[in-house]
Amino acid sequence: MHESSENQSPTLIPTAPLTFGQILDRTYRLLQKHYRLFLGIAAVPASCVLVAITAAIAVGFSAYTHLKSQLPPGTTVSFSPLGLFEHFLWIIPCVYAIMLATYALYLPAAFFAATQVDRGVTVSCRQAYSVAWSRFGRSLWLMILGILILVVPIIVIAALIGGAMVLMNHGAGSGSGSAQPFLLIPLVMLLYLGIFVYSVLMMLRFAVAYPACIEEDLPAWKALQRSASLTSGAKGRIFLVMLVIYAVVYAVEMVCIFVFLAVAALIAFAAMAAHVAIGTPAFFTLVGLGIFGYVTVIGACVLLSYAAFTTALAILYHDQRLRKDSLAPAAPLA
Repeated sequence: MHESSENQSPTLIPTAPLTFGQILDRTYRLLQKHYRLFLGIAAVPASCVLVAITAAIAVGFSAYTHLKSQLPPGTTVSFSPLGLFEHFLWIIPCVYAIMLATYALYLPAAFFAATQVDRGVTVSCRQAYSVAWSRFGRSLWLMILGILILVVPIIVIAALIGGAMVLMNHGAGSGSGSAQPFLLIPLVMLLYLGIFVYSVLMMLRFAVAYPACIEEDLPAWKALQRSASLTSGAKGRIFLVMLVIYAVVYAVEMVCIFVFLAVAALIAFAAMAAHVAIGTPAFFTLVGLGIFGYVTVIGACVLLSYAAFTTALAILYHDQRLRKDSLAPAAPLA
């Protein structure tokens, strides 16, 4: 007999489909029990992205200072934000390539750990990344396919609408040209709405592609097909679960930021009372500590969101296997 969520241990494999509340309850319990594992795995991509962005900023700043040093003394150097952005445009694809490779390694590790924990098997961060590394090529291709499925149709639609706008402006007479922008506003609004709806539907359709790829050892395209099959008829429930988790994580983030700002304000008032002047070493020390504290708070919230979403999707994956295939999860991989 299926146990209630209040009495069910998170280490027991569910033998019957879970209700909406039980999925949320199980997600919370697994996160509570294995938070060190989940946060440890999530810390790897967060650290890599932070290092990549910091390195990109350092390279840009170094190039700027080198350029400034080559000019005669007293020469004023001024760059508009757009000009500075164009000068270091090459950095952006480098950062995105690093992020793509990082998340292609992180996602299989996170979903391996989550699916194993959901079946009562505790694994280590090292084991999770070992499995992820052995499937890195497949995971990278799966991510690229997912991006193409999301982006290519949007680009095509946007290009068609952009082409239509150009043709309309080109063919419009002098008397009607001024009315063209107003006529295109509803079309642009529909475009944004269509992009939003399409993106949400595709993300729900392929929500369990990574758990399927890892647990059933499927290639990238087969994993997408498997996810489409498992999520058929369940997109609304998956959306609601993700929405509730997003709302909870967002609320936690807001509380953490509010507490941080309150503490920062108290420290700022204390510094003003102590007559800490702008430009002094104490001032820069406090500013540095404030930036460090803010980055720490935001980073912790990001790690929490990563862990929560991957855990919930692993539970949903197993739940959909029970609903669709009437099969309990396979033997542990660890």
